Amino acid sequence: MSDHTFDLGDADALLISADSDRNQDLYYATRFRAPDPFIFLWTRAGKLLMARDLELDRARLQAQVDLVQAASHYEDQLRQQGVERPSTHDILLAFLQDRGLARLKVPADFPLATADFLRQAGIVLEVAGAPLFPQRQIKTLEEIDALRRAMRATEEGMQTAVEALSAAAVGDDGQLYLDGQVLTSERLRQRIHLRLMELDCVGQHTIVAGGEQGCDPHQEGSGPLRADETIIIDIFPRAASGYYGDLTRTFVKGPAPSAVKTLFDVVLRGQQLALERICADVAGKDIHQAIKDLFAAEGYETGEKDGYMQGFFHSTGHGLGLEIHEAPSIGPRPGVLQENHVVTVEPGLYYRGLGGVRIEDVVVVQENGCENLTTFPKYLEVE
Repeated sequence: MSDHTFDLGDADALLISADSDRNQDLYYATRFRAPDPFIFLWTRAGKLLMARDLELDRARLQAQVDLVQAASHYEDQLRQQGVERPSTHDILLAFLQDRGLARLKVPADFPLATADFLRQAGIVLEVAGAPLFPQRQIKTLEEIDALRRAMRATEEGMQTAVEALSAAAVGDDGQLYLDGQVLTSERLRQRIHLRLMELDCVGQHTIVAGGEQGCDPHQEGSGPLRADETIIIDIFPRAASGYYGDLTRTFVKGPAPSAVKTLFDVVLRGQQLALERICADVAGKDIHQAIKDLFAAEGYETGEKDGYMQGFFHSTGHGLGLEIHEAPSIGPRPGVLQENHVVTVEPGLYYRGLGGVRIEDVVVVQENGCENLTTFPKYLEVE
């Protein structure tokens, strides 16, 4: 990570109290992964981390900070001062007072109980703006390489799914059978996850949604998969590096109905339109609107019908990095793409009675275009 600074304004320091397994801003600032909460301070003098003895040695070895302080140091001090059982709040306050830090910026999701305690003790807290670290959006060469590796593993997961669909037989009932058993969304998802685990990646909430289920973009899918219906597979694992891959393809086992083929071709054209327009200094909303206009011109309307949203009713893409959804976006929100943004490009069309189609790649925004980190082919029918 580049050695960025943080705009403190009138504050003495930025304070984060969280675990870096879930709080990616904290991991970004420290490059230290821990499942339990710890204290991070970014002062004008540098970065400070306070850890309990359990994590102390590892933090000193791994954390990219200027100082790692033992929480037990202040715990011992407080006991000597007569505090029989110092709380984590007591220890934090002692840490701040020892360094003369009285005015702090905190992220919007800072723990309320901790904020109340500090304010009662006279510490002034100010909520920092969002995003906390805007520089996270601009990926370094090392981060792009981590994302590229995550994409290779994601594509292996997709290839595993295709091989299972290819090997499946179509029963008289139209359901798919693999190894003599019905091939369900759950079974196919398990195969994908096992392959990802072999590649040191973790897949969660992977979408394997057939037929009508695919018309709800975040429906994970359940039950038997069938021939002649669309099957949307969306795989977005976190690699050991902490960075995500993200890949969506839509398949039909066997010959696809002509209306589905047309739907697939239009979505593919929409994605290609976006890929051709993505470059630095282009507004994401303009790319998104161009795809909407294309779909409308082809007769694919968007809106609520019979109680369901149908058509193209999600954004074209989102940022990808330490989180599966992060800034920037390619959608109706304002914002301009910048060089080394990494974004997904995933238009989709969804109609009850016909099925859903979504096609997703991941690209790096460049000065005069984009680099596609995705190599997995785009086709509809699996024989």
